[in-house]
Amino acid sequence: MVAVSEGIAQAYIYAAHMPWEKNDQRFGTVRVAVHPDIWHDALFESVLEMAESWLLTEGGAIAVTRVRQTLESDLRVLGARGYKEVRQARMWQLDLVAGRDRLLDGAKRARRRMAEQGVVMTTLAEDRDPDRLPKMYQLCIEAEQDIPTTMPIPVMSYDAWHHLWFENPGIRLDRVWLAHEGEAVVGLSAIEYPPTRGHPWTALTATSRAVRGRGIARALKYETVAQAIALGATRIGTTNDGENAPILHLNAEMGYTPAVPGLELHRDLTS
Repeated sequence: MVAVSEGIAQAYIYAAHMPWEKNDQRFGTVRVAVHPDIWHDALFESVLEMAESWLLTEGGAIAVTRVRQTLESDLRVLGARGYKEVRQARMWQLDLVAGRDRLLDGAKRARRRMAEQGVVMTTLAEDRDPDRLPKMYQLCIEAEQDIPTTMPIPVMSYDAWHHLWFENPGIRLDRVWLAHEGEAVVGLSAIEYPPTRGHPWTALTATSRAVRGRGIARALKYETVAQAIALGATRIGTTNDGENAPILHLNAEMGYTPAVPGLELHRDLTS
């Protein structure tokens, strides 16, 4: 729900949950926001209570919300209401101007390493494998299930996955990179380019379990970065779970710098 006054959004409320049979602990997600001009503790809490009340009527047990660490007032009210930090989402920014030469050199080295291993990297637009999309789907699902998480990640149907990726105006086939080893799709990396405003953001970087540790994720990530530089982008953002050590290490190695993290907070609605 959105509250609007004179054409301006004043408050936003969102609540949702996945099917309970796939969610034994009955996690539900809530999101609330109040315009800074009218924000005060009681109003924010009342909006939050509306989202929680809906979740309770649905049978939810644990409310989950995510808040940027800089929103101190929101965090104060959430804490007073019983929300506790459970996880962090690490935000990163990569300066493509200052790091241009180093990043392009890294991409060249990664390409040579992939060629030595017989791994072929290509964009989805150039890939001629007729089964590339089902293979990409299977890779995405496998990789998502390996992301550290507290809430379970539901397994999307192929149709839902296809909609998420290819009806997204920020995703283009010539900016999605795949890695092939023989007939298998063993890795992918894609940057989402907002069509109107904002800077590019990594949508996903993933490799199949069987090939991890061989530098394929690194090579794909470098390839997307080199392409972004060629397209004139000046920086790239990315978000990773705070316990996903391999990708955090890779980000630091490539020169990403930490930005303000997002906090995942949980509240037991039954207590």
